[in-house]
Amino acid sequence: MSKTLTFYFDYVSPYSFLAQSQLAALKQRTGCEIQFVPAFLGGIHQSQEVKSPAFIPAKAKWIYRDCHLWANHYGITFNWCQQFPFNSIFLLRVTLVVQRQDPDRVFDLVTGMFNEIWQNQLDVNDPQAVASALSKLGFDPQALLDGTAQADIKQALLDNGETAVAKGLFGLPAFEVDGDIFFGQDRLLFVEQALSA
Repeated sequence: MSKTLTFYFDYVSPYSFLAQSQLAALKQRTGCEIQFVPAFLGGIHQSQEVKSPAFIPAKAKWIYRDCHLWANHYGITFNWCQQFPFNSIFLLRVTLVVQRQDPDRVFDLVTGMFNEIWQNQLDVNDPQAVASALSKLGFDPQALLDGTAQADIKQALLDNGETAVAKGLFGLPAFEVDGDIFFGQDRLLFVEQALSA
């Protein structure tokens, strides 16, 4: 019986992008099922009293270099988002809408939006650009916009954040396998070991 990999992520996190870029191959190797949990990283930082690395100059400078090193290691394109850090709440809610309306396409949405942001340098602050990106991925932007305004979708995102904090998460990405938590995209080796155990 295949195991479930729970993937906690935020589109604003370049490390979440790097992790996501490896999920398809990981799924193929292990046969795992992937459960996507969009969570607002800013809220997690605030609740845990953690200062975002984006606002710590030395760490921000290191992250920029580190992400490019990992992208080169993975053999993938990586272009720093010019709006970083940006407000990701709308896109996180979009993901929740797709999870409810078209769950079989969540993987496509998450992969596509990560690529648009961190490879194609999507202007996430431009609603028209975001709508065009969603259309390009085969989604109806207006239907998703309408869905994000629903109270239950807004609450679901809050609930995901509370769940993440309750599990002790202090940043993203994070992974859960059989109740064990792994933090950081550079822990995928241990995630795979847990999935294969």
